[in-house]
Amino acid sequence: MRETLSLAASDRLLIIAPHPDDESIAAGGVLQVAKAAGAAVRVLVLTDGDNNPWPQRWVEKRWRIDAAARARWGARRRVEAEAALRLLGIDLGDVRFLALPDMGITDLLMRDDAAVASVLRSEAASFKPTLLVAPAPSDRHPDHSAAFLLATRACAQARADVRVLAFAVHGDAVEDADVAIALTPEQQRVKYEAIRAHASQMRLSQSRFLKFAQAQEAYRWLAQPPAPDPAIPIGAQVGDGKLTVTIDSRGWRGSVRDLHLFVAADVEDSAVRRIIALHGDAPAIVDRVSNAMVGAARLQHRERHVVVTLPWNAASRHGFVKVARARQGIWVFDRFGWQSVR
Repeated sequence: MRETLSLAASDRLLIIAPHPDDESIAAGGVLQVAKAAGAAVRVLVLTDGDNNPWPQRWVEKRWRIDAAARARWGARRRVEAEAALRLLGIDLGDVRFLALPDMGITDLLMRDDAAVASVLRSEAASFKPTLLVAPAPSDRHPDHSAAFLLATRACAQARADVRVLAFAVHGDAVEDADVAIALTPEQQRVKYEAIRAHASQMRLSQSRFLKFAQAQEAYRWLAQPPAPDPAIPIGAQVGDGKLTVTIDSRGWRGSVRDLHLFVAADVEDSAVRRIIALHGDAPAIVDRVSNAMVGAARLQHRERHVVVTLPWNAASRHGFVKVARARQGIWVFDRFGWQSVR
């Protein structure tokens, strides 16, 4: 049975929207409920959604998308988000558009971009949220899952005592939800109209996105650090100075040969970021912060599993791993998101 979440005037909600439209699709209900309760709200829209070529090609009837066209599309999507937020009753003074690179949030995470970390930490420190509403680490869009890691790290560095409500727009959205926000018929109608205000996204995704305008808005509580997600066929354990990552080939349903293992962990103010190609017996371990090779992993193919073993600093016990392409191509989504290391 799902818990029904109630909010009070003492609550302070920090909403993380990786793209313009996520604030309406995922959080259009909780934003209205928070405002009705008198709670404080801050919305961070991480990107302008400008790297969105297929809807842009469809709407603008053009094939080539150059830098000017992308900038124009991003400006359009920001205007749409502003209109949607006004419908939801949000003062635009409570909104920050960070203009980070669309489809580049994972790269910022893995490079441990100092400017991005500073902005997010500053927002968390100044706003002092009590509730963080962010994409789930299991969300299949790489910008979404990476946003979770960036946002939770920023709150931890800012010493913000937050509970985390996770949503998934792409993936396991509602099925595993354990908490819901109940909407009145009017709030449901307003959320529906706020989603529709993102007109650029309605041409190709209207049916899918409008399904999020339900009488309940579903989330999951996530402890910090989160427990391993049993729906992700990857296990990651630390012990004896090693990190051992086990990929269940049957659950993965395909080869991982052309993919990479991403590793992300934090030790106080320093970041551990590794990427390992999943081919060869001893693939190089690349530190993505410095882009230097820092050793070799051991890669084993067993009956049902691919096992990757690499040296691990005992001080970095908790972290996350995922298996994905080193660079996104025409296919945007990961097969699975980030799995917690335990």
